[in-house]
Amino acid sequence: MSTRRLPTSVDHRFGAEPAIELSILMPCLNEAETLAVCIRKAQAFLAASGISGEVVIADNGSTDGSRQIANAMGARIVAVEARGYGAALGGGIAAARGTYVIMGDADDSYDFTALQPFVDALRAGGQLVMGDRFRGGIASGAMPALHRYLGNPVLSFLGRTLFDTPISDFHCGLRGFDRAAILDLGLRSTGMEFASEMVVKAVMHRLDVREVATTLSPDGRSRAPHLRTWRDGWRHLRFLLTYAPRFLFVYPGLVCGGVGMIGVATLASGSVTLGRIELSATTMLFAAMLLLLGSQLVSFGIVARLYGVASGLWPTSPRVDRFRRLFSVERGAMAGGLLTAGGLAGIAALFGGWAENGFGAMDAVGLMRLAIPAMVATLLGLQAVFTSFLIGLIDQRDA
Repeated sequence: MSTRRLPTSVDHRFGAEPAIELSILMPCLNEAETLAVCIRKAQAFLAASGISGEVVIADNGSTDGSRQIANAMGARIVAVEARGYGAALGGGIAAARGTYVIMGDADDSYDFTALQPFVDALRAGGQLVMGDRFRGGIASGAMPALHRYLGNPVLSFLGRTLFDTPISDFHCGLRGFDRAAILDLGLRSTGMEFASEMVVKAVMHRLDVREVATTLSPDGRSRAPHLRTWRDGWRHLRFLLTYAPRFLFVYPGLVCGGVGMIGVATLASGSVTLGRIELSATTMLFAAMLLLLGSQLVSFGIVARLYGVASGLWPTSPRVDRFRRLFSVERGAMAGGLLTAGGLAGIAALFGGWAENGFGAMDAVGLMRLAIPAMVATLLGLQAVFTSFLIGLIDQRDA
């Protein structure tokens, strides 16, 4: 892989300013206690490494003198009115002038003098370089036990599983990236889940994602952190699941639908005895419920995936492209119509049998063995018809 590095010399032609290779970005909301030491460390790194860079403070409405501190120390201040961790970072990234950006919290928990591994990985072609605190070292008291042994490991495991990436520390706040590549992802989150969105979209868009070891020290502030364990943990989890419709909808739907279909097909011909347990029409009713639930979940997954592609939330895939080539509203509606017609034919047969019986009492169990499949077929068919039109509304293409 070729190495890309911006020249750090000054180009005096036409009065051009020095090319900035690296922007060190810190989101800030009332960080007066620790902001100065963070800026000092970042500036020391730039001076020691000889990298042409800048320190950018994305201020999110500080009222404790943080802006005055940053200004006095020569950092560039970017005022971001929209509140939230993600909003501050998004504004800072947009305003940064460097080819590369390294972002980190302004609470003195990350060592801004030890950024060379990030720069080296970026120069070597990495487009997103994540810090790995578990490999680099977490100092005593730097991370609450709940985060260290449950929250971060569980969410990182889910991220690796849902998005097929080997990243070990999904939520490390110290990370570097190619600014242009990250801007192209169109990140939208304004809260703490911005960190997850960056990783997920980078993986989905097949950016070159790497990891380097980094350390985490105790927070240098005397006040409580902005992070709220359960609220922000849920927002990260919600984001991960929302961007993984296969795992949220399709796979559970296939399991429910498969079990339900087997149950309905088996019990439609008669009761089944397992030891002392008899499975009959009532069990068949619950199997039908599972089948209908499964079909709805699969439909939700298809619609969610197509909506994500159509709205630019995530890129397409060969599987999605193949579905879009084969599917049309007409084909979906026709298949659903045929299934509905089969179900209605079963209902008509039931009604005919009831009429022959003088509309009197009938064998309830025998009736349900025909009524339940007829009902399921009718509902599945109608669902297919309406889902086809919904897909056509979401994924509008020229015929």
